[in-house]
Amino acid sequence: MMTYINKDDLVYFYLFIPVVFLLYLFSNSGAYALQGGIVTITDLGSFTDPMGIKNIVGTVQNNNNLPIQMLIGLNITNSNNTISHLVAEPYGKIIYPYREAPFKLKISSPNVKPIGKPFVYEEREVNIPYYDVIRLNYSNVPMQNGSLIGSVKNIASFDIHGLTIYASAHDQTGEQLDSVKSHLIHVLRSGETAMFSVSSDPAVRSKVSLYSCFGVDFSTTNMKIKIGENKYITSNMTGLATISNIKADPSTGSILIDIYNQYPVPGPLSLKIPQIFSSPTIFVMMDGTLYRNAVNMRHGYTYVDLYVPAGRHHVSVSGIG
Repeated sequence: MMTYINKDDLVYFYLFIPVVFLLYLFSNSGAYALQGGIVTITDLGSFTDPMGIKNIVGTVQNNNNLPIQMLIGLNITNSNNTISHLVAEPYGKIIYPYREAPFKLKISSPNVKPIGKPFVYEEREVNIPYYDVIRLNYSNVPMQNGSLIGSVKNIASFDIHGLTIYASAHDQTGEQLDSVKSHLIHVLRSGETAMFSVSSDPAVRSKVSLYSCFGVDFSTTNMKIKIGENKYITSNMTGLATISNIKADPSTGSILIDIYNQYPVPGPLSLKIPQIFSSPTIFVMMDGTLYRNAVNMRHGYTYVDLYVPAGRHHVSVSGIG
């Protein structure tokens, strides 16, 4: 997705995931704020494809210890010397702490010229958990035709929607030649394995010696959790932790969540599900301890709000079905 924006226009990009303006975590010494870092752009390269479109590629690295959403910008000028911005998303819509994602900017008109180098046009911190539920199997070395084929497996107990796999293509010296992503996998069912392929542009394909910077992008909202025969609920989760699984136990009417808080202090975690009961009959336990006052019901939804200590934990939300 790319947009030309006139310099004199003031455009705000409203993103779908909530912004964390300032996040406080609590430790024994009192309030503690996770410190921001620097977002860097590396491995810049460019090529002109067979259609005459100039492509500028690179990789963005999140050196922050919070997840971010961002836009990459490039100053451009046309034949009338009017300056505007070319803007694009990295291939990973959420870039988690100390991870990276490739990007590509396309200059589709020969009358448009780039000015300078790509820069961080917009950056926002987001409190979206990292879902460690996808397993990739691939070789970094492409086939003779320059493509790379691998498999992707969903190890979660819920379905994954809107999945793509992305990577960077390099020549034998390690220079980044292209940024690539797979076709869209609309739904990857729980336990299902699918094949994917990535291929660089024909203009540089013969020079590609390896692929790296593999990652996945998928929707983390409105996840459908099966709680019984032909019975599902949708859930949304926010927080700063790694979620290795969310599964239901229909025999007890519970949702079980495996959480790893990789931060050194307790972090917030919130689960939002449709309100099923009119009275607060839902109970929450973490590592076998009952959490009182963790459940609130408002505006037709049930909210489970926790502070998760550092380390690995098991949370159960019972009384759902």
